[in-house]
Amino acid sequence: MSSYGRRIRMGTATLAAAVLLLVRPAISAQRPRADEDGVKAAFLYNFTKFIEWPSSAFADGSSPFVVCAYADASFRQKLEEILLGEQVRGRPITVAAVGEDPRGCHLLYFSKEESVRQAGVLSKLRQAPVLSVGEGRLFLEQGGLIAFMLEDDRVRFAISKRGADAAGLTISSQLLRVARPFDRGLTP
Repeated sequence: MSSYGRRIRMGTATLAAAVLLLVRPAISAQRPRADEDGVKAAFLYNFTKFIEWPSSAFADGSSPFVVCAYADASFRQKLEEILLGEQVRGRPITVAAVGEDPRGCHLLYFSKEESVRQAGVLSKLRQAPVLSVGEGRLFLEQGGLIAFMLEDDRVRFAISKRGADAAGLTISSQLLRVARPFDRGLTP
């Protein structure tokens, strides 16, 4: 294949990733919160397609990918519906309760209602291969890796690349291109 053909294919793949992540129904004030929950739950699953965890994050080759959420029952139900039967790099996804040690999760979500708890939990996750996802700039400032934010009635997200690197997670350049950048001191 010519270099021109490769560039076209790479451009198409990048565009497809951007469309996959950004073309979501608008969240208007008239829609119930369930729409926002569904969009965020879908984003959580889509993040797993663009992030690699180190092999040390799993007990063995057949260990499941564990998703945990500090969120209400409605969000957890929506998350379970979206993740039912899905896999992450050949590993079945398990939605589990957050136990004593949040490092047992591979992806850990905090709803905005759980913002009081997040600082203490995030401090335990420093340099652990756990993708922490929450709400707003404060979440990133406290050490979270990806934060949702509403922009023009749409769910967007910012990524702390430095935090992900420290946790041993490899984030695809495709995902980084569609995210709002964030590193301590910079505004998403």
